[in-house]
Amino acid sequence: MAKDLSRDGLQFEPALNAVTEGLGGEPSEALGEEPALGSIAGLQSYSTLYRARRDATPMSRRWSAVVSAGVVAGSLGVFGAFASLFYTGLGGVILFAVVVGPLVEETAKSIAAWFLAGQRPWLVPTAWSIVAVMVAGGIGFAVIENWLYLNVYIADPSEGIIRWRWIFGPLVHGTASLIVGVGLARSWLRLERAGEAPRPDAVVPWLIAAATFHGIYNLLALVLESTGRLPI
Repeated sequence: MAKDLSRDGLQFEPALNAVTEGLGGEPSEALGEEPALGSIAGLQSYSTLYRARRDATPMSRRWSAVVSAGVVAGSLGVFGAFASLFYTGLGGVILFAVVVGPLVEETAKSIAAWFLAGQRPWLVPTAWSIVAVMVAGGIGFAVIENWLYLNVYIADPSEGIIRWRWIFGPLVHGTASLIVGVGLARSWLRLERAGEAPRPDAVVPWLIAAATFHGIYNLLALVLESTGRLPI
């Protein structure tokens, strides 16, 4: 991971130059060839590189990055709504609504913040900012999705379906994004507090939990609609 950061320009930062000089050049060379020390070198060098880059990045740029991630989150998530057009028949609709759709949407909504926390962690100002931007992105997606469904997909929607979508759409999408946001924030905090390099796979369980929550809601809505109990 240290090499990846170096390719992003860390080696040219004044603060980093001082660090590498103090280590006698490359961090791994300074700590020798001992395997046990090699793993320590990777941890220490990544943490050092991260902090050097973080300290050199203005707070305004960091906040601009997380706000941009929120905008991207809402926009990319809309592709999940378009994907539903390719699933026909009862089985296809259920498969998309319960499994494929939630996984696609939650992945799309989180990809920008996931990249930020995992590949550009020095652009994250605080842990709570990751959670906030994920929730904002989820609600933003719900707004765009509702517009599509109520103005394009559904002909002459009733007051009941309009009310249902504007209550539960933002609630479900915001909550699912909150779940992923907590996972991303925890991953970032491990770097911030302990110098542990971010592990993208550590967020996967949180993503699956969010998609499962989303899928259960969709399944419940389908059951209520098919039995005539959906208040629309």
